[in-house]
Amino acid sequence: MLSDLEIINGELSPAFDSLNNIYSVTVSEDVDELVMEYSTTDGYIVNVIDNQDLDEGENEVYLQVIKDEEINTYTLLVYKESSEPVFNYEYVPETIEVESELPEYVAPLIIGSCLLIILIFAILLFKRKKS
Repeated sequence: MLSDLEIINGELSPAFDSLNNIYSVTVSEDVDELVMEYSTTDGYIVNVIDNQDLDEGENEVYLQVIKDEEINTYTLLVYKESSEPVFNYEYVPETIEVESELPEYVAPLIIGSCLLIILIFAILLFKRKKS
């Protein structure tokens, strides 16, 4: 069995427990393979699978611990951080120019609309008092 596992160039989560077979590992964008230190109990050998050319995002690295006919596989779900910015400046739309002054008819239109709404409310309130 695997008795200890340490990831030198990444963060292993949760802490190693020989009875747990699945772990997550976070590595920085410049890591191409995991650097590991591990130890086994007597007679076991370790075969590391898919631990080269890690891509950005999610990867899976496997540790097969073998003795005679017994094989125990530990899965490391490796997340390699991305160097790309979160905001992509290539897709920013061109700036839109907005006129700073309103046309002359806008102010009287707003004032007239407000007065009309006030008049309608006054009529409705006046009619309710008579009823």
